[in-house]
Amino acid sequence: MNNIVGVIQARMGSSRFPNKMAAKLFEYPIIDWVIRRCLKSKKINKLIVATSEKSENDFIAERSRYYGVDSFRGSENNVLSRFHKIGNFESPDLIVRICADNPLISSTEIDRLIKFSIKNKLDYAFNHIPALNNNYLDGAGAEIFTFKTLEIIQKNAFSIEHKEHVTKYIWDNLDIFKIDVLSAPVHLNYPKIRLDIDQKNDLIRIRELLSKLKNFKHPEDVSLISLEKFF
Repeated sequence: MNNIVGVIQARMGSSRFPNKMAAKLFEYPIIDWVIRRCLKSKKINKLIVATSEKSENDFIAERSRYYGVDSFRGSENNVLSRFHKIGNFESPDLIVRICADNPLISSTEIDRLIKFSIKNKLDYAFNHIPALNNNYLDGAGAEIFTFKTLEIIQKNAFSIEHKEHVTKYIWDNLDIFKIDVLSAPVHLNYPKIRLDIDQKNDLIRIRELLSKLKNFKHPEDVSLISLEKFF
């Protein structure tokens, strides 16, 4: 049986949207949306929030604690080192990298990605962005890689970019890893739609989208299928 660890990558220090993780999306801060929705995954064995040691990220650690989720605090800029240290401690077979910019991340899509990766024995797979003609919308899924793959990256990633962006080494060296494309299901086949929050106007856009729904109380109540008619 595979040991699958989900790692939510989060920090408060966004230059384009400072304190983004604390910004409210209806009654909940963005980080709560991500944690609560990821906790619905049936395939992740353990969820961890990875943030930096900077005091401004105390809020993220506190929200993690509130939900009984462990947090790991490491380097602000060397995000790769955070993941590698978590891997050394947790000894996972597979790591699911979850971006905290995606408040509407789907636990169903996380589990679909995990099953796809295991079935095809892949080094890396993804469904968080539209790429390699997968036709996914942006912000519904995640990335997954083996711990062996992470160790290869850790050993060979020397540039600032590769240390700051955990999977960029993979994307720059696609030929050395076993990768396959997971295609979007019909209700997520909208490669021009963005559900991630990068700037303040993205938050306004997502608020407007969610305001069209009725009868949801908590972040995990929102299904992407119910949003499709508003894309």
